[in-house]
Amino acid sequence: MNAIITERCTLFPLAETDFNELVPLFTNAEVRKYLGGVRPVEDSLKGLRFSIAATNEYPFVVRLHNPNTFIGYISVTPHHNPADMEISYMLLPDYWGNGYARETVKALLIFCKQELNLSRVVSETQTANIRSCRLLETLGYRPESSIERFNEKQTIYAYDFTSGGSL
Repeated sequence: MNAIITERCTLFPLAETDFNELVPLFTNAEVRKYLGGVRPVEDSLKGLRFSIAATNEYPFVVRLHNPNTFIGYISVTPHHNPADMEISYMLLPDYWGNGYARETVKALLIFCKQELNLSRVVSETQTANIRSCRLLETLGYRPESSIERFNEKQTIYAYDFTSGGSL
C-alpha cells in the first residue's frame, strides 16, 4: 500500500513505529467524545496491530507535509455490517476546523473508488456530532440509517460512487 498525498497532508500506511504518536487519539476525552469514550491503550494498540496484518483493512497516519507533523489517523475497514467498507477518522484537536478531515476523507474516497473499486462506502458517526455529520454531507454522503451504539444514536452515512458523486 502506497502513501496518499493531498494538498497539505500525506497519508502514510500505518506501521508499529507510529503507535506512540497514536496514543493521544485513544486517550483524549475530547477526541473520543463521540467514539465511545477513552480506550485503554493496550486494547487500541492490539486493534492497530490487527489492522496492519489484515488484508482487508487500510489504516493510515495523517501527517502535514511541512513540517512532517502527525495530526491524526484515518482508515478504510469493514463496517459493523460486513457488506460495507467504512471510512473512519480521528484528528488531534489542535488540527480541527482547518479542513484537514475534509481533505483526507476526500482522498480516501478517491482511494476507495480507484484502488479498491468499491461501489459505495459508509461512515458512521454519532448523530450528536454535528461537525462530523456536516463534513460527511458536504462531501456527498447521504444519511442512510441510524442505530444505537455506545448508548448513543449513530447515523450511518453512505457515499454511492455509482450515483455520480463528484470527487
